[in-house]
Amino acid sequence: MEPNHRAPQGNTSADRRPPTQDRRPPTQTGDRRPGAEEEPEGVAWKGALAVALVVGGLVVWRACSTPDRAASDAAARPGASAAAPATSDPADPAAAPQPQAPRCAAASAAPFVIGDAPPAPRAPDGAGGGEAEGAEDLAPFAVEVGRGTTFSGGFAVGAQREAEGGTVAMVATLSADGAQGKLVRLARSRGDMDPPVVTGAGGAILAAMLEPNAGGRAIKVARIEGEHVTWGAELAEGRDESLALDIAASGERAVIVWDDVTRDGKRSRIMLASADAGTLRSVTSARPVSQPSTDAEMPRVIGRPGGYWLAYVARAEEPARKAAEKPTDGNEDTEAAGETITHQWLEVVPLDETGALTSTPRAITPKDGHVLAYDLTLAGDDGLLLAFRDDDTPSGSIGGRISAVLARLGGASEPRVLVGGDREQDAPPEAALGVGAGVPALLPGVRGQGDGAAAWLAIANASGPTQLAALTARGELAGGLHAEPALGRGEPIAASPEALLVAHPAGRAMKLGLLRCALTAPSNK
Repeated sequence: MEPNHRAPQGNTSADRRPPTQDRRPPTQTGDRRPGAEEEPEGVAWKGALAVALVVGGLVVWRACSTPDRAASDAAARPGASAAAPATSDPADPAAAPQPQAPRCAAASAAPFVIGDAPPAPRAPDGAGGGEAEGAEDLAPFAVEVGRGTTFSGGFAVGAQREAEGGTVAMVATLSADGAQGKLVRLARSRGDMDPPVVTGAGGAILAAMLEPNAGGRAIKVARIEGEHVTWGAELAEGRDESLALDIAASGERAVIVWDDVTRDGKRSRIMLASADAGTLRSVTSARPVSQPSTDAEMPRVIGRPGGYWLAYVARAEEPARKAAEKPTDGNEDTEAAGETITHQWLEVVPLDETGALTSTPRAITPKDGHVLAYDLTLAGDDGLLLAFRDDDTPSGSIGGRISAVLARLGGASEPRVLVGGDREQDAPPEAALGVGAGVPALLPGVRGQGDGAAAWLAIANASGPTQLAALTARGELAGGLHAEPALGRGEPIAASPEALLVAHPAGRAMKLGLLRCALTAPSNK
């Protein structure tokens, strides 16, 4: 076994001891007697040992001072964290994002539950009483909710749940402070339909829902005041596959919009009817409001001072229709077609209080784009802010980008990329983030956030927490886009000047709660 010789810099405590006789190196003749050692060689040996001690001390000093120097250098860099390793690359998309200070806090003591809530999950070890992972997962036959709205009594949202041996459509209301909630039954829902769409009309709520009938489907409109439900006239919706439907009120009238195919079945168009908001009478005949040459679908309508804004998705002639005119070779394998990806863009048009067009519909996004989903809210007195997902990949895939565009009575701005896609020179850092498979939701801004924040942008995603950001009146990000601990995987569905209404899935039930959010996180005093 070889002797264990230690380097001088590796054991400084031993190097500081005076050399003893048995530790002196042997002479060239191998004689270890004291008299056989010459003085000049001893002096040289002591000098080498002194140099080794100095070098070892420097190494030890540098090793002890390097972490402090690295921390101070990191703290001196703008925007850097002292705890971050020096090798982390901020541009690396795989790097974990730095935690953000929360901007939202619960505004209601306890959520209002629709359906049978599961038992409270046991908190995992060390979680401090938080909900267990997966507590917000949906279960089969769960409660479904649609878009929410506000009225003078608080919040309202259309919902449907399994009950009475089938599916029951209802409207859930929640007081402005979130303390009181109730359910108002509308009717049995036959077929695989969406929850009712709702809008506020002063102290009442207007709801519209689809109902199958012998001629295809009908649109039923109801007015809810307290627990009293008044039904209006039914509108023929047609036999198309789309379930798109929306309703809005402005002044004394309300308008209902949907999409339907033309009689020859070659294209889809936007249909509109109006009624008295107080009595649901004086219903006008359904009429098309999109251009005859435009293939239009997915309409949305929102009330504004003096009328409405109408938006919808327009698309080019379907390639599948062109391909149907080409001869085939009779081979089923080659004739099988995949999902058709067409050029789709957004068009908007202002309406007066009766629902009549006040101008010609105009495109506000590029006609060579691929708009898959969008949402809208008012911006200022006459403005309309829209957020949309543009993606040329198949449905449900990850990719694309979220953009915003501002429309006014006199024109529209250029679309601005908010998340995903190619990052421009003046684009926010969030533009380099991935969109996932989520779609945007826009809600009116909350009072008290300052700095011109006009709306909240929420991007829900089944694979992770919901991302939330504030938008300015021009459609620019303000304060960053990131998850909120109080929001989790919940989806904001309505907003008042004071709070956001958020829907949290809970097994087969749905929890409705309020959040108060600020543009920036409150300072820690």
